[in-house]
Amino acid sequence: MFNIFRKKTENKVGKVVVFGASSAVGQSLSMLLKLSPHVKELVCCNTPLDASVPSVGVAADVSHIDTNTKVRYAQDVSDWPAALHSAQFVAICCGVNFDPLREFNEAAFAQNAPYMKPVIQAIAESAPSAVIGVVSSPVNSIVPLCAEYLKAENKFDPRKLLGITTLDVVRARRLAAEALSMNPFDVNIPVVGGRGGITACPLISQTGLRLSTEDIAHIAIQVQQYGTSLHHTDEQTGDKSLTTSVSPSGALGSAYATHELIMSVLKAQRGDYGICECAMVESTVRAETPFFASKIQLGREGVESLFPIGNLNEFEQECVDTAAKEVAKDVGMALTYYKNNK
Repeated sequence: MFNIFRKKTENKVGKVVVFGASSAVGQSLSMLLKLSPHVKELVCCNTPLDASVPSVGVAADVSHIDTNTKVRYAQDVSDWPAALHSAQFVAICCGVNFDPLREFNEAAFAQNAPYMKPVIQAIAESAPSAVIGVVSSPVNSIVPLCAEYLKAENKFDPRKLLGITTLDVVRARRLAAEALSMNPFDVNIPVVGGRGGITACPLISQTGLRLSTEDIAHIAIQVQQYGTSLHHTDEQTGDKSLTTSVSPSGALGSAYATHELIMSVLKAQRGDYGICECAMVESTVRAETPFFASKIQLGREGVESLFPIGNLNEFEQECVDTAAKEVAKDVGMALTYYKNNK
């Protein structure tokens, strides 16, 4: 999304493991990864959270796609070590993956958190050099929880743990481009703070786009609320109208955005440079919280550097201040859980 410079390198391709491949996000993500020329091997892993839909079915389904990506599956926990061996990227999208308005944060965390420990322990043991991308909700809490489990295994590397917030960036890019009648791929908007809801803060004023303060605020609120405007035609009158009452589940969009982030990581790992994304990472940019979504530059080992938040207009400053407080609460929930469930 934020590609600045690229150099020609050897076409090194990678191995990607998807935990929760049978989830709503995991199935679509697995298909996109099977289609990617940058993925040499895809492993679909089951977790107890996704036992109702075996990953072997997802692996069998995507294996029909006529690309050279090798597809494997890991049905049981005992299969995880072999599945993770030599992985370059591990996506965690098991359980609940999407809560756009943060209305069920605590419930989603209560459901997903107990299953993170065995997954992280397996990664720490069998794929310690892999970059880990967290999709499972709530990202703002699951990422710091995973960090604590990695620290317990003495395998925590802040360069290699990312909370995937790319859908917020994708939405901001599309909405701004739509307002200006531009191609979305010509628009780069950093989104900082956290994943979804009032923690997602698009920094549109930094882009140089010719949008009024009112338009900037309107787009930011749309990104946070996840409502979408869809045209539909009345069957009786044939009149076209517009509704904004739709709140999509986000599974397909999340899969697309996650795939985009994974591709950026794999390209950086092979040696491409100047590749920038936004992600939830360990950070000191805000004193309130040790984790914050920031614009990052990727390198061979994962996160190479973090960009400062930069200059903000008044509205954006209020958004970032609010987001920092909310993210701090989310991180606090994770740390409290870890203390009671080491």
